[in-house]
Amino acid sequence: MKENFELPEESVSVKTKLSYSIGGLANGLLNGFVFANLTFFYNVKLGADEGLLIIGWLIFIIWNTINDPIASYIVDNTRTKIGRRVPYIRYGSIFYGLAFIFCWFPISPLDNQVGLFINFTVALFLLDTMFTIVGVCFFSLPNEIAITAKGRASIGVYNYTLGLINLILGFILPVVFLTGQEGIHPLFGPVIVTIGIGSSVLLFVTSFGIKENMFTQLQEHEGFIEGLKLTLKNKPFWILMIPAFLIATLYPIFFTGILYYIDYIIPGQSPIYVLLGTIIGIILGLIITLRKIAKWQPKKTMIINAYTIVIGLILLFVVGYNSILATIPFLLVGIGYGGAAIGNFAIMGDVIDNDELITGKRREAVYGGVNAIVTKPSVSIANAIFLAIISGFGFRSEQQPQEFIAIVGIMIAFSIVPAILLFFTAFSLRWYPLDGPEWLQKKEQIMKIHEDKEREYLEFLSKKSKSLDNE
Repeated sequence: MKENFELPEESVSVKTKLSYSIGGLANGLLNGFVFANLTFFYNVKLGADEGLLIIGWLIFIIWNTINDPIASYIVDNTRTKIGRRVPYIRYGSIFYGLAFIFCWFPISPLDNQVGLFINFTVALFLLDTMFTIVGVCFFSLPNEIAITAKGRASIGVYNYTLGLINLILGFILPVVFLTGQEGIHPLFGPVIVTIGIGSSVLLFVTSFGIKENMFTQLQEHEGFIEGLKLTLKNKPFWILMIPAFLIATLYPIFFTGILYYIDYIIPGQSPIYVLLGTIIGIILGLIITLRKIAKWQPKKTMIINAYTIVIGLILLFVVGYNSILATIPFLLVGIGYGGAAIGNFAIMGDVIDNDELITGKRREAVYGGVNAIVTKPSVSIANAIFLAIISGFGFRSEQQPQEFIAIVGIMIAFSIVPAILLFFTAFSLRWYPLDGPEWLQKKEQIMKIHEDKEREYLEFLSKKSKSLDNE
């Protein structure tokens, strides 16, 4: 075994990376804006009861769990001239944008708690259905486009550099339109409609520049149950599902919590320091991780960045009551978030590569579906935990300022709970096995397998063309 084994260089075109990343920006904006802000919008702005919202999130778990493996199976077994993923991105974009707009325009009277509860739950169901169909394609594509950790990291950098637009809008728009005032800002509606339509257009247009590995269309169709059984043979995937669940739980808590933080923990203080600290941190995290991931590899990258966020969150609980002092912990959180985002791209790709060594097939979407069975219920769990904690500490949305105990409850839910989840995330990754020189040698083997499959596909097209010419 070679101790300093290195994979061959891998090139991914700028056009492909831009098309994927701009489409990813639109996808992230549509689903992220809803899952980060809808609880606050219904609770604080529309006056929906915390208990009913918790019930809505828990009911949502059922659909959120069922639809992903079904959609993933259908996508993986799709065969069209433009690929397996592109059709769903291109034509699903219209309905995706409409579902997003519906989330923010309730048809229920605002004085009807049961009506708001039903409206909230239906909005989650509709938005998540389209997010599942389109999102599973974006989950799959990076692992088809590139094989090496560095190649996938380069896609991740494009994705998260452009994703900074999503992050900035995701921070600034809710702060401007949903915090620091009573009621809903008059421009909030037009902005929502613009985001919905604009994101749909971006998804549609960029789908023409996304490249798939077309050789995967020669794979035999596999049964739904068969596909799920095959994932059970991939032990590293199931080990990874432990930290994946914990990470998926902490993100909604943090991004929902930041609105409560700005409105109730630092009211009257400028949130600009918090926003700048986070954004600068993410940029630094992207730069550092891109430079180091080839050396660290995905496992170590994720562990380092997870502990960085933990330190930032604990520090935030101590000094976060002052927006200027909070800049430092938010900077650390941003560094860890940016780095972990790239690392997550690469580490999930390795798991799917390992599956190809076992089964001989590329089954990204199935893994996206099974991954969702484990992780997507955490969105509901996270929101339910956050609402339960702040309610238990006496939070009342109509009260300003809050009692001291309620402020402590928000800070515990916003910083300490995510810190605990991330600590166990980093700890559990110690048992993740796809790491080191031996795994890099297997990655080279996968690259050679792909070259052979691509050659077979071109030969298939050539024979098909000659057959048509002879008819």
